[in-house]
Parts: sequence; C-alpha cells; structure tokens
Amino acid sequence: MNTKNTLKTPVDEPIVIQTGDKILITGALGSGKTSLLKEIAATFPKHQFDILFQTLDDNFIPGTVAENLAFTLENNAIPFREMKLSVLACAKDYHLTDELKTDISELSTYKKQVLAMAQILIHPTDILVLDEPLFLPEEFDGTLVVAGDFEPDFFDCVIDLSERTPPQPIPELELKRQINPNKAILSVTELVDKMSFAVYEGEKVAITAPAELPIADMLAGFRPTSGEIDFYYEDVTYQSLDKRGRKIGYIMANPDDMIFVKRVSDAKISDELLALCQLTTLKNARLSDLSYRQKRLFTTACILKQATPIVIIDQPEFEGFPEILSYLDRKGVTLILITNQDIFLPFMDRQEVF
Repeated sequence: MNTKNTLKTPVDEPIVIQTGDKILITGALGSGKTSLLKEIAATFPKHQFDILFQTLDDNFIPGTVAENLAFTLENNAIPFREMKLSVLACAKDYHLTDELKTDISELSTYKKQVLAMAQILIHPTDILVLDEPLFLPEEFDGTLVVAGDFEPDFFDCVIDLSERTPPQPIPELELKRQINPNKAILSVTELVDKMSFAVYEGEKVAITAPAELPIADMLAGFRPTSGEIDFYYEDVTYQSLDKRGRKIGYIMANPDDMIFVKRVSDAKISDELLALCQLTTLKNARLSDLSYRQKRLFTTACILKQATPIVIIDQPEFEGFPEILSYLDRKGVTLILITNQDIFLPFMDRQEVF
C-alpha cells in the first residue's frame, strides 16, 4: 500500500494515514462514523484490506462456522492440512470450537460478533477497516481504522465527530404507567446458574449480564434454558414460539435475524408506528436498501405492532428510545432491556445485574 493516504473529512480536516497507524473514529449515533470509515476505505488499494461491516450478516457466507473461518484461507490458496489446523486453532482461541459445525443462521448475535472478528484475524491483510467491532485486535501490527466507542489510548489518532451532532439533553418524560408490585408478569427461576428474578406488571427493568449469555433469546424462547419461565404464574418454558410470541415481544439485537419481507410496506405497519420509528418516508422502500439502524427501527415497529404485554429489547440504541418508551407507557406495556449502557438507567425503574 501507499505509505500515506490523505483525504478530507466531513469537517474539512485532512487525515494523513501512515502505514501501521491506528485510527479511531468516534462520535454520537448518526454522526457519520460509518460514512467516514467507508470514505477512508475507498482510498486504500482495492482487495488489499479486510473490512468488518456493521450489519453482521454481511460479513458471512452461507454455511457453517468452520466454512466461514476457512473461506479466507481458501481464497489465499492455503494448503488443506494447514488450513484445517488454522481453523481449529482459531476456533479454540475465540471459543468457537463447539460451534464449528453450526450453521451461521443458528448463532446468537454475540457469537456472530465473535466469528466476524475471528474470520478476519485468522489470516489478516496489512489493513483492517472495522465498523463497530466487538473487540480490538490488540496484537495486530498493521494499519487499523476503527469506528466505535473504544478507549483512545490504543490509537495514534482519534477523529471525534461529536461536534457535528452536539449531544441533545436527555428528555424528562412524564410516564404514567402504574406498577403492580403484587402481580409478577414474568417470573424467572435459574435461567442460567444463579440467575433468578421477577418482573412486575408495568415495570421497566434493565438486565445487565455477560454478553456471551443469550438472555433475551432464552426469555423469548429461541434458546433453551434448564430453568423455568412463568408468565402470570403460568409455566411457558416449553411453550411454542408462536404462543410465547403473543405474550412476549422480542426486538433482537441483530435485525437481519428478524426480517422476512422484501419491503417495509409488506409488514403492514400503521402510520403511527411508522412515524414513531422514523420510517414514514421509507414506507415503500426495499429492506435491502435500508441502513443497519433503519432495519432496527423497522423490526422495532414490527414488534410494537403485535401489542404484546411485555417487550424485550436486546442491546437497544438510545436515539429514538425516549419516544418509543413513551409509546409503551401509553399502551401499558412492561419493558425489559438487555443492556450494559448506563444511559438507559435513568428511564428504568430498576436494574438487575448478574
């Protein structure tokens, strides 16, 4: 690659990237981090850098975890025996050994995030361009450009786009929903070891736990649990997804796991929900043309449309959240957030930490 790449940022400041530099692009949601990342990537020689896409499923080929880990090695004509050993070693390093034969579609969002990084680091190029990675490749000694929220000490240069989108004051919401402390709408016993809790009718509860635990998937019935989940004191642990889905609405962290239509209009979402989720002008758009964030808003609207008494949001984004919370409050919906972000806590009635 060239030893220097120069371009204009959205704030008209030049960026000079030397070989081996570590660059961080940070800023608020919607500040243009991904756009700048792509602009920088366009200056690098074609086919001489690896890129991690924010939309998780864009990082994979159809098939198993092993096939995805081997894909780059195959393209680089690595001998089969060496390739097999590399796949096994990489799977061990990133705790993917048990999933090697698992199809991509069956992985949790967390495992997809791990795999997306692992398949890049198994045989990296000299340049990595990473959009919201799960972790930083701290042992990588090539040129690195990262968009996300990371400690700046690791980087040679930090591009802060916050000045383009000044932080908005956190709104004070007048929430009128009443909590019924005598009626548990959801009672969870040993979801995993030492994880038991109850959520009461009308509550807003934040649950914080290790990222590798698919808590939301288990609560919604997409993954098994050895414990028990009761809805209004009825055991729904082994109830079908269709039946449980009428009680518990689940907005997944990865919107691509929830999209089964081609256009926004196919979901028959009301004008009220389209406006709430900032989709009014996109009513006739194809889902494939939507950004990652717009897809998340679309799946949010789809779940709100179902009018379930409980809604679970896995790894929510803050932009637009106060408005969605106000809507749920008016409808009397109990809310569970799976999050480790403190910004949501002022809006919650309490936090459960495991």
